[in-house]
Order: sequence, then C-alpha cells, then structure tokens
Amino acid sequence: MTPKAAYAIIAVAFLLSCVGAFYSWQGDLASSRLATVYSLTQHGTWYIDQPDNPFTPNTIDKVVVRGDETDGVMHGGRMISSKPPVMPLMMTGIYLITHAVAGWDLTNERDADALTVLTTIVLVSGAFLLALIFFLKTLNLFDLTPGQKLFLLAALAFGTQLAGFSITISNHVPAAGALTVALYFALGQITRKHAPDAWRFAAFGFFGALVPTMDMPAGIYVAAAGLGLLIRFPRQAMTWCLLGGIAPLLVHFIATWYATGALVPVQMRETTYMYETAYWRHPLGIDALSEPKLTYLFHTTFGRCGVFLLFPVLLLGPIGALVSMRSDNLILKRSALAALLCFMILVAYYVKSTNNYGGESYGFRWYIASMPVLLMMAIPAVIRMDRAWKWAIVCAMFLVSMYSTFECAYVGWESGKEWSSRIFGPAYRQVSFVPPNTEDRRN
Repeated sequence: MTPKAAYAIIAVAFLLSCVGAFYSWQGDLASSRLATVYSLTQHGTWYIDQPDNPFTPNTIDKVVVRGDETDGVMHGGRMISSKPPVMPLMMTGIYLITHAVAGWDLTNERDADALTVLTTIVLVSGAFLLALIFFLKTLNLFDLTPGQKLFLLAALAFGTQLAGFSITISNHVPAAGALTVALYFALGQITRKHAPDAWRFAAFGFFGALVPTMDMPAGIYVAAAGLGLLIRFPRQAMTWCLLGGIAPLLVHFIATWYATGALVPVQMRETTYMYETAYWRHPLGIDALSEPKLTYLFHTTFGRCGVFLLFPVLLLGPIGALVSMRSDNLILKRSALAALLCFMILVAYYVKSTNNYGGESYGFRWYIASMPVLLMMAIPAVIRMDRAWKWAIVCAMFLVSMYSTFECAYVGWESGKEWSSRIFGPAYRQVSFVPPNTEDRRN
C-alpha cells in the first residue's frame, strides 16, 4: 500500500523543480540545443553555422561533420550541435506549438528565455516527475514497509543529482526518467507481479529505446533488463519489446543520418570535435585535465567529485547488492547484482573514455541516470535495517546528500563549487574563461 505522504513528496519535489526552472542559469547545454531548434525552424536544416543563428556563438557544444580530416583535424564541413538529436526535436515541436499559439519568436530574447523555461519544465522537470512516480511504483513491487518506501523515495526526490539538475536543460534527467519507467515494466514482468501482456513489453521497449537516444551509456541497464525478459519470456520479448522500441530508434537514426551523413553518433567520432577553431583543440580549466586513471577513478566515486561522497545515500546501492547475496529472494538477488555489474561497467567506461568530470558541472554528472538504479539496488539493505543506530547513520547520509542536492541546484553548470572541493581543493586551478561572444543568459 502506498502511503499518502509519498504523493506529497512527489508533488513537492516536482513543484520545486518547476520553480527552479525559472531561476536557473542554463548555459551551453541550452544554447547548443536552441541553436538546432533555430536552424530547423528557420532554415530547415540541422546545420547551426548560419550567421544569423543567435545561439551558436554562445556554446562550445558543437562539432563539424562532412568535412575532410587531415592529421586528426576536420577541415571544411558543416557545424552541428554535439547533442543527441531526439531532445532538440522535442524542443522544436514545443517551439512550433508556442509560436503558432502565442507568437513566440526565437529571435526575441525574452521569448527564447520563456521557451527555455517551458521546455525545461516539460522535458526535464516532467521526466523527473516520471522518474519519481515509477520509482514509487517499482518499490511497490517489493516487500517494503511504508516507512522504507518513503525513505527511498525521499532520497531520490531530495538527495541526488537527479533532483539538482531537474531544473536545467540536459539529457541526463530525461534519460533517467525513461530508464525508471522501462525498469518498472521489466521488473514487474520478471517478478511476475504483472501479467505478461503485450502492451507492457511494448512499453518497456519504447521507454527502454528512448534511454540510449538521450544518454547512450545508460542503455546498459536496458540491455540487462531486456536480457532478463528474453530469458523469462523469449517470444513476447522478441516480438513486443522490439516493436515498442522501433519508433524512438528510427527517429534517432534518421535524424543522426540527416545531420551527420552517418549512423554513428558524433560522440563516438572524436575528430568531429577537432575542427580548426574548436575549443576542444585547446581546452581550458577542468576540460584540460589529464590525471592518472586511478586518481580520476577515486575522485569520480569517493573523491572531490565523487558520487558517493557528495550523495552518500547512494552508497546503499552497492551495500544492498552485497546484502542481497544472503537473500532467499532469487529474483531480488540477481536483479541487484546485475545492476551493480552494469554500474561497475559504466564506471570503468567513463574512467577509460573521459577525463574532465563532466566538464563545467556540479559533481560527476554522467552518473545521473544511474541514481534511480542505485536506490533500487538499495532495497535489500533497507529491508534489513532493523536497528535504530542503522537508521541514524543512514539519515545522516541522507542529510549530507540533501545539502549536496541544494548546492547542485544552486550552482548547476559550474565546476569546483562542491563543498568537497572547498575542503580538499578543486580538481584544477580556477581560471576565468568566457567563450567568445558568450552571453550570461539567465532566466
């Protein structure tokens, strides 16, 4: 049974997210996507290098495609946003509606700011709401007390980066929302709490396919859940999951093809970032870090930008996976251990492939989509919390996480502002840098 307080937690968290969208600084990530919206609606193209595009100069999140590569540098070609295409397409749809209904125009700065707020509320705060609702529905699949459900829900709502970044344009929160929905449908089938109806498999396929179109590495969780469905329900999974996932994947690949001339995303094509005037050829600040990999690993997990230092309530995830090994519930054990394995693979991938903690952001933003999963992994640990001293420790962890969430929402897209960086020092020496022609656009 779902306690009424759970709905209050969801409502308050969503309201705070919507209010925060009016006051947050959006920065490069919004400008990069708005540049695409402008080009699609004004010029009918994905290219953002037209001289009249007011958003292109305000972002470093852009790449060059269809050019000639010489010595690792792209020459010629056309410039596009480096962001995955599905979310800008959604923003374009919202803009076309507001333009037709209210006359909003992207060439008007006030209208552009209003559009940014609206798209943040609809696509990001809305995804945060979706994540909270389906996270609660997932908790209802397991034998948790009302108090245990409230704690885990509050942890997700007020003690994670997911909450902190739900007030700004980014692809991580929508990916987390879609992932939470997909995992709910998968776990409902795997635990046999739901009838194996075709629409549930199709729903898993649809939302699961959305995840990699917005945050490709997070698709590993969908793959693991899909494998579980395939083993348990091979015929339904092969048929209905695939049919459900066709639409978002088709949109993604068709848009990628039209924008880049290839099906491989630009995030996997390093040379597209290395055009003649690219910021990434001579990055500054945190973008220019080259730490030893073990140092980087430590600081992404338990160090100054560490997910488990800034948001220690998430430590319950790995603890829960280990505790599950003693559980008689075979499905819970396998699910928790599979999720832990997926998270460890993600950690290894980011340590190998990145070096800058997610750039100018509060904490290590690339784990945002993993945060609902980490708190689902915590279920076995929370079930076994039967002593007051255990709850005292966990509540202290939650309070630290809440403070980090507050800082995250307040700071947003700026590195070195974590409380841990004030204690241990930032990852790099602070320098003042503003990309050419960049405006400080605040809503």
